[in-house]
Amino acid sequence: MNKILLIEDNKDIRDNIKEYLELEWFIIDVESDWESWLDTALLKYYDLILLDLMLPKIDGLTIARKITKNKDVPIIMITAKDSLEDKLTWFENGAIDYIVKPFDLRELEARIHARLKSSTHIITFWELKIDLEKREFLKWSEKIKITIKEFLIFEYLYNNKNKVVTRTDIIEYVWWEWALFDADPKLDVYISTIRKKLDKKIIETIKGVWYKIWF
Repeated sequence: MNKILLIEDNKDIRDNIKEYLELEWFIIDVESDWESWLDTALLKYYDLILLDLMLPKIDGLTIARKITKNKDVPIIMITAKDSLEDKLTWFENGAIDYIVKPFDLRELEARIHARLKSSTHIITFWELKIDLEKREFLKWSEKIKITIKEFLIFEYLYNNKNKVVTRTDIIEYVWWEWALFDADPKLDVYISTIRKKLDKKIIETIKGVWYKIWF
């Protein structure tokens, strides 16, 4: 399930979008407090951000500019403007698409699917940039060497990023079921190595039994 941040100050529009997209199996976070908009966008992982252009206190372009300066995440602007000058300004400030009010929610969904399809294999986490398709890990633009086992552990955690997984889940995915006894002590070593190579905060251990990845 893809996770989307919706930044929209109009409650009716916000509620309608959230209700519709959740019925289509998206996970939707909403922010109505303008002081939290930017922090939420920067500190949490999202597959896509829906960003209203006209916001109180701070405009959507400022938020888009700051987000794309720190993270590689697709942004779709929600706007009442549609002049060529406006569109060029949005694209220059980080938006990859836009939708003009009033709009059909089915069109919004189609645009979301199109943008997610073109960016699903790229992950960013602060200074990290990870290309799952190429199995390439970059930190501060420098390539990090990742072993096959480390990649498979990371891949499994990322594919289950919205839930906690057990040690057995990971071992069965990486080593197969018959290797449970031999692989169990090795898992801690691999998890520790992944943290050292990427970021110590990226994988959370819960009571020594479950794991969760943070994006």
